[in-house]
Amino acid sequence: MSTIEKAMRRLSGDSAAPPDGGSSTADDVSMLENTGDAPRDLAPPPVGIPPLDEMQTAPTMRTPPRVAKSVGEDGAASGSGNHRRTLTIDFTRLRQLGFLAPGDPTTRMAEEFQEIKRKLIANTLPGSGIKHAPPNLIMVTSSVPGEGKTFTSMNLALSLALEIDRTVLAVDIDILKSDLSRLFGAYNRTGLYDYLAHPELDVGDIIMRTNVPSLAFIPAGTIREGITERLASQAMFSLTRELAERYPDRIIIFDAPPVLATSGAAALAPLVGQVLLVVEAYNTTQENLRSALGAMEHVPIAGIVLNKIRHRAVGRAYGVNYGYGYGYGYGSADSARPTPG
Repeated sequence: MSTIEKAMRRLSGDSAAPPDGGSSTADDVSMLENTGDAPRDLAPPPVGIPPLDEMQTAPTMRTPPRVAKSVGEDGAASGSGNHRRTLTIDFTRLRQLGFLAPGDPTTRMAEEFQEIKRKLIANTLPGSGIKHAPPNLIMVTSSVPGEGKTFTSMNLALSLALEIDRTVLAVDIDILKSDLSRLFGAYNRTGLYDYLAHPELDVGDIIMRTNVPSLAFIPAGTIREGITERLASQAMFSLTRELAERYPDRIIIFDAPPVLATSGAAALAPLVGQVLLVVEAYNTTQENLRSALGAMEHVPIAGIVLNKIRHRAVGRAYGVNYGYGYGYGYGSADSARPTPG
């Protein structure tokens, strides 16, 4: 049985209810426990914690000249004198929202993301069979808003950043929400869509270092017009290739908009080597899942994350509010790709 079929069975009915008294199986893979309320894309902040947009500094839009000639491994533009401020990720806030944080004790959620990233990393190695696009370019998306794709993107990036032989670059593609940019403390900062709109910008002007040495970030940016057209442009094609090829040890995570909410994910999908689809168990309808898969029918889905799974084990209910199961089903790695631009 394919992963998609397993996911569809798990989501049987228009909005599947959790199994009554059932236990998780190997096909469902494993679950995790989280003591916080189950967030949608991002959980509401706990009482006394300001919303993400209230924690950001004032927006800073700029259009610098093309001065950077190359991008260093830390994301700084070399030879330009442009020393961009290092983003300080607020890990106290992330912990309160239920995210992973470096240095924390190993948790069930951390183990879940270990399993997910191992499969993604394996696909970046020679012989994986992925030929249509660089396999170190990974897009995370969902069918509709609220299924947890930004939660998945952030935790996956943080988990990958713990690898000894890997560096990670997270990219916020979902400019209409910009939740990933908010988490990184870079909301409304010069970013991806500014770069695509202004040829005078250099890649080094948008890549920002963070307080995690092996993790860099590209904010969504400030320009909100022509989103799909910019993602389907030759400039975006060239950017993805430069990001993929400059450092062979780097994995790039794109937090993309939901497939059925905008056309941005479908525009980006042909440019990446792996697509991770987040599915909210018991809430994602079969119709939405089929529509999302149909919208990307010419792009191989590397994996499906079954999210927010509730289960019972050893005769008693677990208090699981935010859970992950994972499974992988591959389409053709040689799928035809349209020429961008």
